[in-house]
Amino acid sequence: MTKHTRENVPGFSLSRRRVLAGTSAAIGSAAVGMFGFEKLARAELPVPSGRAFIFCYFPGGWDQLLFLDPRDPERFPDSDRAQNLFETRYNDLDGVNGFGGQLLRPEGESPLVFGPAAARVADAVKITDFASRIAIVRGINMSTLGHEVGYRYFLTGRFPVGNNARGSNYSTEIVAQMAPRRPIANLSLRVEGYNDRHPGTASSLRVDNINDLLLVLQPSEHLERDGVERALADYGQAVGPCSVEAYDRRGLLTAMRGARSQGDSIVRENLAGRFRFVSDPDTDAMGRDTEARRIRAHYGFLRGDAGSPGARAALAAQAIKLGVSQVVSVMIGNGTDTHFTGNPGHAAQLYPGIRAFTLLLKDLADSPHPQGGSFLDHTTLLGFSEFSRTALFNNYGGRDHHLTGSCILAGAGIRGNTVFGASSNVGMAPARWDFRANRASDSGENIKPEHVGATLLSSAGLDPYILRVEPIRAILA
Repeated sequence: MTKHTRENVPGFSLSRRRVLAGTSAAIGSAAVGMFGFEKLARAELPVPSGRAFIFCYFPGGWDQLLFLDPRDPERFPDSDRAQNLFETRYNDLDGVNGFGGQLLRPEGESPLVFGPAAARVADAVKITDFASRIAIVRGINMSTLGHEVGYRYFLTGRFPVGNNARGSNYSTEIVAQMAPRRPIANLSLRVEGYNDRHPGTASSLRVDNINDLLLVLQPSEHLERDGVERALADYGQAVGPCSVEAYDRRGLLTAMRGARSQGDSIVRENLAGRFRFVSDPDTDAMGRDTEARRIRAHYGFLRGDAGSPGARAALAAQAIKLGVSQVVSVMIGNGTDTHFTGNPGHAAQLYPGIRAFTLLLKDLADSPHPQGGSFLDHTTLLGFSEFSRTALFNNYGGRDHHLTGSCILAGAGIRGNTVFGASSNVGMAPARWDFRANRASDSGENIKPEHVGATLLSSAGLDPYILRVEPIRAILA
């Protein structure tokens, strides 16, 4: 299993050979098992339908006081740090790098409140604009201070054995249960994927950047004429000799033929062209603005900047809106594993991912869905990190690993303007929670990543009980 890395990952590190080899290692992943590379590269896409999901990973352990679990300095002044084991130092951000140093609250009645890194003062679109579609889960007990363990725990809802993941990703479970007809049903950009029992078609196709995806989508130089390609496809469906068919006792050949047949039924179209928004010019031959320019302008990244959080968010949106994928997992944030920077340094690292997440919400909300409403009405989003940072600063003026986590959910199936769970008012420890009464209680239970996974599955009417916990019904729409 490839080791997850959090920072300083080269943006263009994979060769075509490595991409293909990595995909083949997950035999039957949607890109290969359902369509084949050649068919995928020229597939006419199905109309987007059913529930879609986007998982947004913020690597490194984010600072919850700056984002999802802030504290009001008037109630928790830094002068009381010895009693409540808190220090916000929000004043350190006032006027620095465009931040306001203030808590962000939605207009009107809402229990949601965000820390000062959630938006800059000059932002025309803020995450608070989508309060009616957002739920926050606080006080998640991650049970670890190790990056890889917390990361893999949140992806699967099962606590790892050592550093090794157990079970399948939520994304794999979703695709396995939905069995969507998509070229790359489960697409992953720099996020690990696991599959412990499902067919290979549920596995994720993992790429490190958009250029790697283009390597997969581009048509082969060695395609034959259409007639020859059709003849080869027909031959692939033919029943072989008995000695060959004997190997089909477990249905492997039948599954392969079905996948090829499904790919052959797709009318040819160039998919790669729809994902060149990073490199395509701003104007076409007629001097008109291109779609690529519109995408770059919306997500705020420059031409050629494939590794930016905005470009990664744009990839997720395009994959869902074009019907390429049903589930997209993307490392949307920058690495925030810093123990030596105060609020200004951590906020500067955290903000670009939050900004990309906010603009992703905006894009989906503004894009009409073919089944009615917007794409946000048909897409569920999850933003998460492996744990958080301590409530007190260390001796270097930074914050260390803290086992209390939180996450943000938004979109389809989620009850907006909702907060579930809490961290304690002394040192931000995970509070035990009464799931039915939706309040802190000593007789309650710990909120864990598997509760979040069960909630995601339940939000789309899928079976959550593989995780062996009840969903958080308070945040289900």
